[in-house]
Amino acid sequence: MFGSALIVLLLIETVGAESRGDAKLGKVIYVKRCASCHGQKGDGLGFRSNLPNFTDAKTMSGKTDQELFDKISNGGKGTGMPAWKKVLSEQDRWHVLAYIRTLYSP
Repeated sequence: MFGSALIVLLLIETVGAESRGDAKLGKVIYVKRCASCHGQKGDGLGFRSNLPNFTDAKTMSGKTDQELFDKISNGGKGTGMPAWKKVLSEQDRWHVLAYIRTLYSP
């Protein structure tokens, strides 16, 4: 029984944002909720121009899906990034993350 639970946990950890969310749906949400601050292209050149550049492979490859999902969900203390967990469903947050992952080339 313990072995089965471990396998399930390992599978969950290896499933990326692309398989947990739909980038096309995420783009719709991103444009509506995120682009005003993060920029239409995800380059951080929106309303607040000092934001992370989602198009930069070096920046994005250093972030795990879980780190990014947590930031989307819980916001960034002292950064102006709001918590979206009470606004967007868990699935919608994965959709946004899947879209963000399409904005750069590793």
